[in-house]
Amino acid sequence: MYALTADTSHIEEEGVHDAKLIEFEGFEDVSFFDPGIDYQRQQDVPRVFEFVGNLESAARLDHLFTAPMGWLLISRRMVRVLEAVGPFPHRLIPTVIYSERIEHLVRKGYPRKRTWYSVTDPALKNEDFVILQLLERTDCLDRERTLVKGVPFDQCGEEFLGQEEAEPLVLRPPPGGFPPVFSVPELVFYCYTEEARQACEQAGLKGLWWRPQP
Repeated sequence: MYALTADTSHIEEEGVHDAKLIEFEGFEDVSFFDPGIDYQRQQDVPRVFEFVGNLESAARLDHLFTAPMGWLLISRRMVRVLEAVGPFPHRLIPTVIYSERIEHLVRKGYPRKRTWYSVTDPALKNEDFVILQLLERTDCLDRERTLVKGVPFDQCGEEFLGQEEAEPLVLRPPPGGFPPVFSVPELVFYCYTEEARQACEQAGLKGLWWRPQP
């Protein structure tokens, strides 16, 4: 089982990201991690989420390092690869990434909100990425065999686990097996199967850092 983060080996300076969110009112409360919330229907958030970023990186990568929120910003191609491995209920939130060359035209003020400037030149934007939100959780954590600092999870006093915090992390396969990407109620990250990782590698996807979970 794997966690997934964006590969940042191409970024040489601290504080630099592939894409930065053009902020909007209430963006801090949008996590896309609760499968029961349709933010675009239930909250006043944009229909398309907008970023400013490095279009050269976006053209060659399939997973982008973003700020300030840790949303899963992946290419539509990666979504198709995961869907080919097996079904998983999900929602895709469309995005557009504008070139850093026109940041001063599309992002102003504090918070750094969107201006009314219309970007019509396709060379100045990328619309090939989406935010992935899973719509179900898989209740599969073995609370007795999953250990946190040697203590069973159901006795350690923790409510949630981050990447590599459990050793070992023990999951019980659900009937029919795991979907390629899934959410576990006690984990603050999405999990990916070996089949999903292999499919992404065979498809030549770039910018993915797979982190095996112990």
